[in-house]
Amino acid sequence: MKILTAEEIEAHHYHTLSGGVKGAVAGVIISGLIFKLAPLRFPAFRPAKMPWSLKTAMFITPPTLLTSICAEEASTAFEQQMYGSNATTNAAVEDHRRWKQLPWSEKLIEGVSSNKYKIIVAAWAASLYGSWKLVDRDPIMTKTQKAVQARMYAQTVTVVLLLGSIGLSMYEEKQHPDARRLEESRRWEKVLERAEEEEANAKKAGKRTNEDRVNAKIFK
Repeated sequence: MKILTAEEIEAHHYHTLSGGVKGAVAGVIISGLIFKLAPLRFPAFRPAKMPWSLKTAMFITPPTLLTSICAEEASTAFEQQMYGSNATTNAAVEDHRRWKQLPWSEKLIEGVSSNKYKIIVAAWAASLYGSWKLVDRDPIMTKTQKAVQARMYAQTVTVVLLLGSIGLSMYEEKQHPDARRLEESRRWEKVLERAEEEEANAKKAGKRTNEDRVNAKIFK
């Protein structure tokens, strides 16, 4: 049985909480889409006429479900990263320790950089919906013209976000010019460490007697 250190417990808690927060955000978005778009597709579905207890239950179900699922998945992924067959000894703990030492500005930049494509896709979808709601107020344009206009607005926002992501990458490269080299060096260190562990285990297994090998087998 492995005794967990305080850092391992803290890192596991952080990964689990992060997964739960992501699931909660996704669940709230899904609930909002259900209450907003479902009545348009199914006119019989009218949340405004439902009792508040039923509306509350319907609204909190997706966030609650996704929070538990994403938190469990994040916890399992952390355990696999720490204790899986291909895991290095303290990779997850070292990454969490490095993250804790970063200032809030660097955490924000790194978080945005790590999720920039998700942010771009989400912003594109939100801008497409928002621009459609804005253009749809025009009583003169046809539906086709409104769709084209809304798409142009959304594409403009997407181009701006892509340029921003390029600028962010250039800023990170300027702030940390040796980041790629250090990451490559760290990756090779992990490979060598894993090879040394496998070699040590092989030597240890080679020193066992036949009686030890027989006793180590599990017969069902």
